Amino acid sequence: MTSETDIRILTTSDTHGSLLNVNYANNETTGYGMSLISTLIKENRTENSVLIDCGDTIQGSPLMYFHQLNREKYENPVSTVFNHLKYDYFIPGNHDFNYGKSYLESFTNQLNATSLCANIVDSEKLLTFDKEYAIHSFSNGIQIAVIGLTTDYIPNWERPLNIEGLQFISPIKKLELILEEIKKVKVHAIVVVYHGGFEKDLDTFLPYVQDTGENVGSKMLEMFPQINCLLTGHQHRSISKKVRDTSIIQPASNGRVLGVIDLHFMFHDNDWKISKTNEFLLPAKDVVADSKIYELIKDVHEPCNIFLDEPIGTVPNNDLQVTNLFLARLQKHKIVTFINEVQLEASKAMISATSLGNDITGFNENITIRNVLSTYVYPNTLTVLKIDGLNLRFALERNAEYFTIVDGEVTFSPKYSYPKMEHYNYDMFDGIYYTIDVTRPVSSRITSLKYGGFAVKDNDVFTLVLNNYRASGGGEFEMYQHLELVKEIQLDISELMVEFIRTRKTLRIQDIQNIKVEF
Repeated sequence: MTSETDIRILTTSDTHGSLLNVNYANNETTGYGMSLISTLIKENRTENSVLIDCGDTIQGSPLMYFHQLNREKYENPVSTVFNHLKYDYFIPGNHDFNYGKSYLESFTNQLNATSLCANIVDSEKLLTFDKEYAIHSFSNGIQIAVIGLTTDYIPNWERPLNIEGLQFISPIKKLELILEEIKKVKVHAIVVVYHGGFEKDLDTFLPYVQDTGENVGSKMLEMFPQINCLLTGHQHRSISKKVRDTSIIQPASNGRVLGVIDLHFMFHDNDWKISKTNEFLLPAKDVVADSKIYELIKDVHEPCNIFLDEPIGTVPNNDLQVTNLFLARLQKHKIVTFINEVQLEASKAMISATSLGNDITGFNENITIRNVLSTYVYPNTLTVLKIDGLNLRFALERNAEYFTIVDGEVTFSPKYSYPKMEHYNYDMFDGIYYTIDVTRPVSSRITSLKYGGFAVKDNDVFTLVLNNYRASGGGEFEMYQHLELVKEIQLDISELMVEFIRTRKTLRIQDIQNIKVEF
């Protein structure tokens, strides 16, 4: 027997339906996507390797939006690609629930890969994952434990219908139980695959985000030093390093990189033991796309493009394109007013709040469905809450934290770009007029707040419409969580936008500058 051998772990995460290296907003070629990752996988797969996806896989691109509308007509293109690439394991992410349990169940049923999730249980047995963990055996005799875990914070974001009957168990508690169970089995390495991120700096272990329980990767490192590899996701970060003898990977998002961990084993004392590790990320932009991926999914990709190019209206003044996202937030772009107008009409609420995604396009002069789905990228629905003036002010103060001053110029706070890009957590309101003074301390920046021309008092009562993610407190907006629910509108906001445009055909949006930012 040879005295040394290698095991290679390949991982992707948060690919969000980016199967081709194409930007559906404009059909231009990109430096990311699974067609590029495919090339990297083929170049780096070895006889003793395992390929794992860490979730947020079947939602996030116009292609997947189109597919979920036509799920009975086409096989899921993600399962088609993953089966072609011979993925071994899939762990669900929070966005994999966005189109409901049946859509996720259909995807896992079509997958050849084993689906792993130890901490999500379905009492109604309508959604089942194959296993909590797997013991993966290699031809050289080495066995590794692969444990699947998902952030248990999902009920704070997801619409209840999509997760009905599901129980979300603490990944920490579940991991503790499984690690005890694995002691009964001979394994040479423990690999934890967690769709979640880190709540502490990996060098200093000082907190850098509010510890809500959404991310517990750092706690795993502190509590379970026996973990050899921790594959993570959710935060869309590029991480490849060793921390406290644990190899860590987080492979960005949308197929931008392939994560790799090489475990080198030596045969010592009549058994295999890890002697060294190597963790690294391979950038997708440096390779040639695998044309086979296009051939595999063209039956859904091509009708998707026809669907996306359907004209639904016009912008005669051509003033709804977004070219500078920071200015669009600082000066409240007309596209924000448009989204709020759609929400107000659909809900009949008094006040509306919306945000802009991290990367959006706005509308061309001739509006297509492609424009809409590239401007409102999440499958959110609407929630109407009853809110008093005091909680409204709390919400505005939370949003006012978005801005800061650097060298005399106003910009966005670093916490909205690190550890994760979260510009979508800055909301802009219509129906009220308010002033943000960035020179003032956080929590005391709202210097003026009016509704109908009158100053808002703490006990004034309003109806507020916003997306279901924010209404549930997502983005650290706890003030919304216990407010009275007035109603829910169970239609995707993007669908409401499409219908709004189709009905009017011509969009002339007023430039309502109701938000004043002073600095």
